[in-house]
Amino acid sequence: PEAGATRLMEDGFIDETFVEDGEPVSSGRKELPLTKSLLDASASVDSRPPPPTLVVAELMSSLMADPSYENPILSDDMKARLGRIYNKLATREDGQMSKADVEQWLVRINKELGRGDEFRNAASAMGFVDPNPDDPWEVRKQRIKLPENGILTLDGFIEVYQKELEGGKFWGIAHDVAILNDPLPDRGVFTSRYDRIYYNGQSIQPVAILDTPSDTPCPNEREPSDHLPVAASFRVVSKTR
Repeated sequence: PEAGATRLMEDGFIDETFVEDGEPVSSGRKELPLTKSLLDASASVDSRPPPPTLVVAELMSSLMADPSYENPILSDDMKARLGRIYNKLATREDGQMSKADVEQWLVRINKELGRGDEFRNAASAMGFVDPNPDDPWEVRKQRIKLPENGILTLDGFIEVYQKELEGGKFWGIAHDVAILNDPLPDRGVFTSRYDRIYYNGQSIQPVAILDTPSDTPCPNEREPSDHLPVAASFRVVSKTR
């Protein structure tokens, strides 16, 4: 879906009627303080449509029962994958994950203990309760720890990744299951155009536009980021005195 920021830049205004991901992005009309709207440099080339600037692995169809930003729910296949991973991680006789199992899992996916929402949500699922929940978040997150005798159930493990999904962390989930030796299937690529260069056509005009095409998911051996570079050269428009 189109971003509200794009419409604001190109139309010069946005109001409460514009909906993004199912929600209005503004409570009222907002306008740019310009006499004319800004122009999209890449769209100024007539010989081709603007190329995508985001080329990544298509993940939503593997992660969700019904691919949607509005109500993301883990698919049965994803829950089965997480179940297989959980069974390999759990070493307790009752088949559940001990604190030591959870620590090993978190270090494998995040390189160190204490990092990431997986750590914080796992601690909560294991029974951690903050003694002063009204403190600022920066203070509270320093107190989070895995309960000494806590266990992480399969339902709790799946809920950790449900919360990752709700947070839009698709690539993070894909990373974790790959590290844990049960990677997602290859479903091709997802492309979109998020990165744009805008200019004021009254003052400057583009003379060269850099396209950076890719037909394979990024990052890869050639492109170090999932966002492809955008660049343009401009000339100053002469003004008649």
